[in-house]
Amino acid sequence: MPRQVDHDQRREELSRAVWEVVGAHGLDGLTLRTVAAAAQCTTGRVAHYFENKNALLIHARDVMHRRMAARIDELPEHDDPRRHLRSVLLEGLPLDEDRRLGSTVWAYFLLAARTDPELRRQHDVRHQSWLTRLTGLLRQAYQSDGGLVPRDLERRVRGLVAVVDGLSLSAVATPEMYPADLIVAVLDTHLSLLWKEVE
Repeated sequence: MPRQVDHDQRREELSRAVWEVVGAHGLDGLTLRTVAAAAQCTTGRVAHYFENKNALLIHARDVMHRRMAARIDELPEHDDPRRHLRSVLLEGLPLDEDRRLGSTVWAYFLLAARTDPELRRQHDVRHQSWLTRLTGLLRQAYQSDGGLVPRDLERRVRGLVAVVDGLSLSAVATPEMYPADLIVAVLDTHLSLLWKEVE
């Protein structure tokens, strides 16, 4: 009897290989051959699942997004919505090896999306999802203890995203200048300013 193939597991393994290749060699080093070498399989197997480099990158970015969403969903419940928002934001920052690799893939994906319509469409969908999630969380944080929601909530969300994205990009480009403790401190400083503006 022929052995059954777990296609989802193989795709997952190939996605991890994509992350490894991009993290070590950048987007320019991402090819079917380098992914096959990282996954310790044949180029033909990679081509069976992904027709080109963009397909590899889109899938890896999608898996990264799902994993981050799963980590957020598994966060313990906080009585304080502000603490919960902080915990969610920390999941989007490169504070350990897995999140650092995810931020690296995201950074290369973002740059590639500037000139590729399909990658840009993928980015826009994921980015809007992140904005929507953070808008709800920030609104709840302001409403806690009977507080008022600022009229410029959307602008504050964009600013918060810019801080998180900027920290991620800086940590990917110059990790020695942005260690984990500094990243957390900068985020906490920005959050404290957001709360002071309405207190």
